Amino acid sequence: MSRKFIYIFISIFITVSLTSQQTIQNYKTKSKTNEVERTYLLDLLRARMSNEFKQEFIFVVEHFKVAGDYAWFRGTAKRKDGKDIELPEDIPYDCCHVEALYKKVNGKWQISESAAFSTDVWWDGIQQRYPKASKDIFID
Repeated sequence: MSRKFIYIFISIFITVSLTSQQTIQNYKTKSKTNEVERTYLLDLLRARMSNEFKQEFIFVVEHFKVAGDYAWFRGTAKRKDGKDIELPEDIPYDCCHVEALYKKVNGKWQISESAAFSTDVWWDGIQQRYPKASKDIFID
């Protein structure tokens, strides 16, 4: 093989490797660059929880990463009015953690899977269910 061929091959390999990696954006803290999208994503989850639990929530964001068309959120919910969260006594709940996987479809974010106050690790195997999601969005 000629040296020129080897250099071209290495250049192509490096270029493909770099472009295949997705940029990970950390939305844990609101900033000027992520404020609109971050708020939109949290509002989607807030609306879902409001419909389910008939209470208004705010979130303490513990983990929120975005890459490509996927975002993974993990945090704690609190009532917007400061009162204790009221949950049905006949259903077991583990207050107050919330997790959500978002996916962008046709340029618009939607919640693919989420759960609030679950007593199990519902997201176990989520990377296998969504193989196109960067594994790095799930890592702290």
